[in-house]
Amino acid sequence: MCRSAAEGGRRCSGRSCGAAGARARQARSRARRGLEAARAAGDLDAVAAAEAKYTAVTGGPPPDVGTFAGQLPTTPATTPPEKPMPKPEEPQPRKAEPTSAPTGSTADRVRDAVAKLARAEGEWVSLVDLRKALGDVDHDEVTRVLREMNRNDPAVHFVPEDNRKALREEDHAAAIEIGGDAQHVMRIERPRDTSAKDRVQAAGIGNASADDLTAALRDPLIPSQTYDAIRAEQKRRGLA
Repeated sequence: MCRSAAEGGRRCSGRSCGAAGARARQARSRARRGLEAARAAGDLDAVAAAEAKYTAVTGGPPPDVGTFAGQLPTTPATTPPEKPMPKPEEPQPRKAEPTSAPTGSTADRVRDAVAKLARAEGEWVSLVDLRKALGDVDHDEVTRVLREMNRNDPAVHFVPEDNRKALREEDHAAAIEIGGDAQHVMRIERPRDTSAKDRVQAAGIGNASADDLTAALRDPLIPSQTYDAIRAEQKRRGLA
């Protein structure tokens, strides 16, 4: 029981004394617990009803979330700033693939070019066309190799152009000088097959292959009678 001021006690407000004060405290406690439970459940309608009941019981607004006795105010979790989206990498220009350089010596490339340019085996080829086919090879290097082939390979032949009036500026530039004369065309004979004559004789002229007959005719040691027989066989087959 509260003492009066005259008795040395504090002045009683009347709210905490008696059964009415106890009921008021219980009502406030129930309102607080109901509000806590509604907030914990996350039901917005229940929270609104609990807040209204709390205000009606206590006469004041409901406290912020987390500010009941013994609790710290709950601060909303901060959302980290979004990282900027990386810019899409721009497509890089594709590097040109290096073209494979021709292989083989210059002499081998000369032989290959002559074989491709000749309309038939052993036909004459213009040095203008040959140099164009070897456009990536130095002009002087081609000249040096052609002269070397002329000296060392009896199957390689050079001759001047008979019709000098038909020569153009590029013909003069492409020519090589051999023996004091400008040479404008060349040809390469097929290497002589010295065993072709023996194969023709073994098989018989009538049964020999067309290639063996042609190769046998180029043998300088072939007898005249065999030569004539081979020519006759070629005519019979329509090869000559």
